[in-house]
Parts: sequence; C-alpha cells; structure tokens
Amino acid sequence: MTTFTRLPGLYIDPQKLDKLAEVAIKVGLRLQPGQDLVMTSPLAATPLARRIVEHAYKAGAGLVTCLFNDDEMTLARFRHGGDASFDRAAGWL
Repeated sequence: MTTFTRLPGLYIDPQKLDKLAEVAIKVGLRLQPGQDLVMTSPLAATPLARRIVEHAYKAGAGLVTCLFNDDEMTLARFRHGGDASFDRAAGWL
C-alpha cells in the first residue's frame, strides 16, 4: 500500500514527488558538484522542497538554502507595501 504525501487540497504519491525533485535537480538545474543552491518555496510545498534539498545534496551540492514564504505575508506586501518595497531585496540575499 502506498502512503501519499498530504498537501493542502491534494494527495501526492511520494515516489512521484521524489522523481519530480530528482528531475528538477538533474535535468532542470543540472546542478554540478560543489554548486550552491538557493531556492524559494511556499510552505505548502515543504514536502517537495525537502526532496529537492535531498537530491541536491546527493548531486554534490555545497550548500542548499531554502527560503520559505507564506502566501498571506506576500499578499500583505502587495496590499500594504509602498512602491519602493518592490525595488528592494535583503542585503544578505
């Protein structure tokens, strides 16, 4: 019996989720040994993000950093942030 990963509103076969992550790293990014990876992910996609991180390290990534975002926080920026807010990024980023 297959146990499915629960994401908001749907269930995903973990083997398919794992294959998607593997394809993202090997084919989509063609990540090379020693390369670092910085990615963003909505909280709802945490199961996929975890598998992407796993496959990145299996491919030899130096460091993988995942920045999670929340739809409500992003929406707050669009609703209430000034125009200048959209021309900025954190200095460390």
